[in-house]
Amino acid sequence: MIQRLLLAGMLSGLVVALFAFAYARVYAEPTIERAIALEQGGYHDHAGVEEGTVSRSTQRNTGLVTGLAAYCTALGGFLAIGLAFLHGRLSVRPRSAVWTLALAGYVSLVLVPQLKYPASPPGVGNAETIGSRTELYFIMILASAICMAVSFWISYRTARRMRPAGSIAIGIAAFVTLASALMASMPAISETPHDFPRDLLLEFRAHAALLQLIVWGGLGLLFGQAAEYVAQRDRGMERVASHGMPNA
Repeated sequence: MIQRLLLAGMLSGLVVALFAFAYARVYAEPTIERAIALEQGGYHDHAGVEEGTVSRSTQRNTGLVTGLAAYCTALGGFLAIGLAFLHGRLSVRPRSAVWTLALAGYVSLVLVPQLKYPASPPGVGNAETIGSRTELYFIMILASAICMAVSFWISYRTARRMRPAGSIAIGIAAFVTLASALMASMPAISETPHDFPRDLLLEFRAHAALLQLIVWGGLGLLFGQAAEYVAQRDRGMERVASHGMPNA
């Protein structure tokens, strides 16, 4: 079953990547172009803008679709592995399990890190601090994932002594508490120039957030349906194997 789930998850990721590419190409890329134009025009306090080894045409077409395909395919595979681990351990349908995993992944790996360290367009931030900023962002992702795992464990443990709704509420409260403490403890980063257009900054961040919603939400919906089909087919095969093939 794990092989069929992996295949379904990765194929779902490829389909979602096409939708994400269409959105990014039509809506997000023009915002990036505007930010690059400001940077090249000397809008910020940069000594100069180095010419990239890869052209913008390649970046916004082949590079974008390749990156999204790899990202979405990997996420689909991880969701499939998570579903295979939970299958039989939770009394929920595969579709609901996929939705839960996708929601938990989006909140812990995308929403919380972006609330602390929002995405920034080209030209924003000191080039000398990009290494430390990237390190902090990945530490935030890892720590947020740990908070989600601890919250799941707390909810699972309390489910034995109370109703499901109560254990879920306790798990949510635990994550909110842990994530809030994490965000407060991580150092703040503020390198956006005061004269940078606020509308451009907000538009870029809105597109970045919506793109992630398309990826995670699309995977939850598409792979959820595919996982339901795989599980039903697997149960059918098990019934045939246990009862034997009927006589012709």
